[in-house]
Amino acid sequence: MRVRVAIRHGSSTVTTTALVNSGYESEEAEVHIPLALARRLGLSLERLRAERYRAVGHEVSAYVLGRVEVRVITEDRQSEWVRARAVSVPGEMEVLLGDAIIEELGIEIVKPRSGLWRFAGEEGVRGSEEPEYWVE
Repeated sequence: MRVRVAIRHGSSTVTTTALVNSGYESEEAEVHIPLALARRLGLSLERLRAERYRAVGHEVSAYVLGRVEVRVITEDRQSEWVRARAVSVPGEMEVLLGDAIIEELGIEIVKPRSGLWRFAGEEGVRGSEEPEYWVE
């Protein structure tokens, strides 16, 4: 399931889609940003620090990119901006939202396979967005 998001860093803002991934667990609001998108946002890619992440039975290295702000955008509503830690795993080309930021953005997953979701407190449901890939 994917949602449309705006990601802001300094004076740069990019609108794209993000995969809502409740299996991406983090202690704080965190968003995975592909390196091509990180460049577009003006995030510094020099002297990046890597951290080890456990993912589906093995470990991967993720670069810590810094801080960004993220909001969900729909035709009729948008969430508040949420400050998040931005990371990037080389080779991953989609924006991914971790469990903590999903909750802070007020996203409720209704039917993940069908791509149905809603903002917290809404009665209706919303459909998934098409994927958007960031390739260098």
